[in-house]
Amino acid sequence: MICLAPHRCQCQRKLCAECLDEHKVDLKQIVSIRSFKEKVTKKLNQYTLNENSEIVEKMIKFQKMLNRSQAKLIHIFENLSNYVTSVYKTIEQKNVSFVNLINEDTNLAESSYNDLEKLVQITEGTTLEDWNDGKISLLQKMDRMMHWFNQEINSLCLKEEMKEIYQLVNSINQTEQVVERKKDFYEVLIPFKNIDIQIFKSMIEILREAKISDFLGFLDNQQHLEQYVDRQRDLNFVRSNILKITNIIRDIKEHDFNKYDYSNANYQETKQDLIEKISQDKMIIEILQFLVRLTAIDQSFIQCGSNALNLLVDMKVDLQKRSFENIRIKNTSLIGANFVRCNFSGSEFNNVDLSGINFNGTQLFNCKWNKIRIHELNNFDGHSNSVHSVCFSPDGNTLASASEDNSIRLWDIKTGKQKVKMDGHSNWVRSVCFSPDGTTLASGSDDYSIRLWDIKTGQQKFKLNVHTSTVLSVQFTSDGTTLVSGSADKSIRLLDVKTGQEKFKLDGHIHYVWSVCFSPDGANLASGSYDKSIRLWDAKTGQQKAKLDGHSEWVSSVCYSPDSTTLASGSGDKSIRLWDAKTGQQKAKLDGHSEAVRSVCFSPDGTTLASSSDDKSILLWDIKTGQQKAKLDGHIETVRSVCFSPDGTKLASSSDDKSIRLWDVKTQQEKLDGHPNKFLSVSFSPDYSILASSYDDNSTRLWDVKTGKEIQLSDMGYQECLVQFPKPLFQNNPLSKGVNSNITLLLISSQPIFQAQGAFIFKGEFANQLGIDLRTFFKQSGGCLLENQIQLKQEQI
Repeated sequence: MICLAPHRCQCQRKLCAECLDEHKVDLKQIVSIRSFKEKVTKKLNQYTLNENSEIVEKMIKFQKMLNRSQAKLIHIFENLSNYVTSVYKTIEQKNVSFVNLINEDTNLAESSYNDLEKLVQITEGTTLEDWNDGKISLLQKMDRMMHWFNQEINSLCLKEEMKEIYQLVNSINQTEQVVERKKDFYEVLIPFKNIDIQIFKSMIEILREAKISDFLGFLDNQQHLEQYVDRQRDLNFVRSNILKITNIIRDIKEHDFNKYDYSNANYQETKQDLIEKISQDKMIIEILQFLVRLTAIDQSFIQCGSNALNLLVDMKVDLQKRSFENIRIKNTSLIGANFVRCNFSGSEFNNVDLSGINFNGTQLFNCKWNKIRIHELNNFDGHSNSVHSVCFSPDGNTLASASEDNSIRLWDIKTGKQKVKMDGHSNWVRSVCFSPDGTTLASGSDDYSIRLWDIKTGQQKFKLNVHTSTVLSVQFTSDGTTLVSGSADKSIRLLDVKTGQEKFKLDGHIHYVWSVCFSPDGANLASGSYDKSIRLWDAKTGQQKAKLDGHSEWVSSVCYSPDSTTLASGSGDKSIRLWDAKTGQQKAKLDGHSEAVRSVCFSPDGTTLASSSDDKSILLWDIKTGQQKAKLDGHIETVRSVCFSPDGTKLASSSDDKSIRLWDVKTQQEKLDGHPNKFLSVSFSPDYSILASSYDDNSTRLWDVKTGKEIQLSDMGYQECLVQFPKPLFQNNPLSKGVNSNITLLLISSQPIFQAQGAFIFKGEFANQLGIDLRTFFKQSGGCLLENQIQLKQEQI
């Protein structure tokens, strides 16, 4: 039965006997399919829409007239083009003939009389002057002819009759647009909100397992419905949901969203309007991710899924650690996307812009990527100058940065999106620090001021003018009541956060105070200075307790361990030193940087120290042994500041290269986050014929090295292949050792940088628009080409 009621029918106007009672519409508005078909046929016959012979005849007549006119114009244009070409060729040939009369190889003694006469006329006569005058006259005639022709074409276009033709064509086009008008894509997606999300989420796996390639055909087949039925759902409920999904998917397939590239500038306004409507709608964001994965199943939805991925990237949706196996993406832009630890194995990309993408830790097995575009574009809204300081909020969700562009910015850790930009300082901002409750941010600047900012509003709360020179460092006490500042005026000030009043002024240093740090227990204060010394102060009385000497150059940074027992310092002498905070004795000297050390920071558990340097690197140190644990490369200029997240899993760094990087520094002992399909490690069989990859859902996959194809669990010989590997499977993994596991999770920069640190690439095709193999580029960006590793290992056998 068909519903005729004037409303937006939830059942898509199709009713069965069982759902008739639920529809709640007057029975007068419901007709049988046969009656409905008769009504439609009768209405169509009234307007003789099928009698089109007269229209066809007129169309043919009009088309013939256009063809004749077109032929005449083509004849005129061709003759004109040939004439213009002939004139310019004549001029060119005449010029060349003069030049060819004499050159380095010409033997004048053997030249003919005619040639010599021409040369004499050139040197003594007016031959060249006459030719030049004639050439100028000819070119002027050509210019007049071009001007006249252009005027004639323009006057034709501006005639009243032509204007009427244009208006008629435009009105017809507008009429067609009204008749053929497609619904806004947001309207197409809205009905998804009334569908059970569990059915929706399970579809991709069911389609994959059943090896379905026609999604709509699958939905139209009623025999599959029982797969969705469980104790909580009855068959009618499932049938209703499937019917809704079928109708929506059919609308999506016919929509422009599945036909055209929405990353194109022509669709910018349409796309922006769509983003404003859906950016906060979690359900529709889930739908978009479903459409991306649908490309792996049904090729008729490739453009739709490509546009969906473009939208997700533009909206900064967190796409890290997702499985995008076998997806097919074409004709779109993914500039600046963050695909850290995603699985793209088996994916096919065609004509996709991958500029500035973060592929760190991704799995790229057997991919087919062609016509790939990678170039640097200013896309991210980052700092425009060196970034001096970074600091995490206490909840770990926000990162603050201070820059030489005079601004402070707050960033969302998950997406890298700028949350707030704080303007007020009139010179470089040197240091930022969150209050322990996360409500206030303190900043110090070259404009001699300290400012306190409201995190919620981004507005300035206080401006404190207590120093007479640059404020180089600021930090809160653990209770948030006191703020300490170090300055180029050689002084340290302790300020009451509530009133802004000065509590103490600490004098003792004879040069710039580069760094100040409260001990976590609040009892002591440490300071590092350009005078090469470290001083320890009583935080309550302001009295100096000790002076620590040892560095041979300026002390750039000081930091207490979480238990307040150890103090770390970094210096211009390229060293890091660990001090006993109680006795002032040096415990260790850490050497590893090749240039001045700019910043040191303890991890929250106190086991690791991070340091940054003018040598552009970040080093991680084991506090217990004093040994270097890892080296993080990526910045291309001095690394000014490093800061651990409150949970110790991430490290933020800022640099003179104007970028901020977020690094993954999880230890191997930590528990996994349980996210499905997270790629962990790879290992080869003894004969290097099979590659195994492991995931955090305890699953293992086997790959044939020769073909690059996955060996399925159902394949003959799967178990025989598996027994070739050591137990546990990845205990002696020669590849993992050569790949940096401390990858950049997020890059905030005014210059997007393509990254592939720790990405595993196996088999497949990676080519740009010129057909150039991009695998070398991936390797230069930090990726690991497993085939190269196989060859190297086999040569060593």
